[in-house]
Amino acid sequence: MKNKRSRYLIDRDFQLRFVGGFVLLVVVAFVLFSLVVGLYYWGRYMAGENLFREFITVQRQVSHIDASGARVTRTEDVPPVNRIELVLPPILVNNLIILVLTVVIGIFYSHRIAGAAHRIEADIARSLAGERDVQVRLRKKDKLQRLATQVNKLISELDRCR
Repeated sequence: MKNKRSRYLIDRDFQLRFVGGFVLLVVVAFVLFSLVVGLYYWGRYMAGENLFREFITVQRQVSHIDASGARVTRTEDVPPVNRIELVLPPILVNNLIILVLTVVIGIFYSHRIAGAAHRIEADIARSLAGERDVQVRLRKKDKLQRLATQVNKLISELDRCR
């Protein structure tokens, strides 16, 4: 029988602090990235360029079939786009996606630690309550495998001394 757990917040405080640390690192990286981009634009502004006032023009190719059945292709001018309007939305969307992925991955990863710690704690409590032949069994991908092995050795030794 597989030992599958369906609750991902086993030790809520630990896991939320763990994920909070990941999120803090990501936010710091976003801030540093934003500062570097801001310094770049500020440096270009101080050098006499104002990149925010530059517009990028784009032409769109449109093709259709005319009445004689021939394909006709023409270009249309698209209204000019300000550079910041072109660059900022993808950066913000990218940052949001990375932040959400960091939270989700952090919760799953912390579950592998918190779930294992919870299991070890429960098995130690069973052993202390007098139950014999207790063995800590963790899922294959759980962290703290070496700790569980050492706890199993300790419990075996205590059972032998009883």
